Amino acid sequence: MSSVWLSCRNIFTLALSAAVFAAPLSTVQAADASVNIVLIGFAAPLGEFNARSGRNAALLAIEEANKNSPRIGGQPVFFHLLEQDDKSDVAVAQYIARALVGSKVIGVIGHGNSATTLAAAPIYNEAGLAHISPTSWGRELTQKSYKNVFQLVGNNDIGLGFAADYLIREQKLKRVFILDDGGYLGTTMADYFAGYVKAGNGEIVQRTSINSKTSDFNPPLQKAEQLQPDLIFFSGRTVQSGVLASNLPRFHLSATLLLTGNVINDDFLRNVAKVDTPIVAIVPSAPLQKRPAMMSLQKKYIERFDADITPFGTYTYDSVHLLIAAAKKANSLERSKIIDALHEIRYGGVTGNIAFDANGALLKPGYTLYGIEQKKWTPLKTFGGK
Repeated sequence: MSSVWLSCRNIFTLALSAAVFAAPLSTVQAADASVNIVLIGFAAPLGEFNARSGRNAALLAIEEANKNSPRIGGQPVFFHLLEQDDKSDVAVAQYIARALVGSKVIGVIGHGNSATTLAAAPIYNEAGLAHISPTSWGRELTQKSYKNVFQLVGNNDIGLGFAADYLIREQKLKRVFILDDGGYLGTTMADYFAGYVKAGNGEIVQRTSINSKTSDFNPPLQKAEQLQPDLIFFSGRTVQSGVLASNLPRFHLSATLLLTGNVINDDFLRNVAKVDTPIVAIVPSAPLQKRPAMMSLQKKYIERFDADITPFGTYTYDSVHLLIAAAKKANSLERSKIIDALHEIRYGGVTGNIAFDANGALLKPGYTLYGIEQKKWTPLKTFGGK
């Protein structure tokens, strides 16, 4: 084993131990010696805006749960978040997953994107540990017969079908340039979308991939400038989506840009403030702005963190409360009993009514196509969810 890997492993072990015991002083004081401290795992790329919003929302949910002096199995409990940074790296996500399995967490909320979520899922499944995905919408996640996995949003195949039907059939954006990040998830979504383009009698004028780590979009955009498509589709990470969109003004393109990443946030809007090209994004949820409890959550989040909550944060908030509700329903901290309770639960969350089919897929998911209007994300069309 290399010295570099040993060094990384030691650093991670120290970070994991520190995360368990380095609770804020107020948190430690709140839990006396007679209270059972219950760990909830959270994994995401904490260097990214969306993931930090998710971490903050998880903390908010845990703080709310602890205020009610919860008891499970007749014993007082105190919930604590065990957060880990997977850096949006598949190998790191798998290592973190093994460490979380070896800890005493009752479940894991995460990861930040579908690639890391799918990579970690088999590890959680083998250990029989509840795994709740807040926003990862890879169709494959709930097609592997994992009893322990639960997906809080719809899947990418269905969502892309809705988007294609609207943009190609209704809006007549027939000539399509398809670009992906070269990764498994990116190419899979590009494949799905290409199939729907053909089914809608659209024309794929170009299909190409880039490296998932690059910030150089000049080659594909130069090609798009030559071809002048009606629609450019990009399936890739949120960071690259922002780079691609911000580079559009340098090219003479009138095409609409369709994105699939977690771009529905103010951080993305600031990055594309000077972009005039139409930008739309398909997301696996109904418009959260219209949810009755959303205003209250937004207010609490702003008071606690002095920022607006993102969709990732909202779904993470519900995920934490859902896991706690399942533990209470099971009246147990045993991992298998919590998983059984999650299969049975009917929970009214901020994001909607939450219940799952036998594979852990959300029942009756909604989808929304957003567009940027007057420098704000605005729902253009909603699908499903009924």
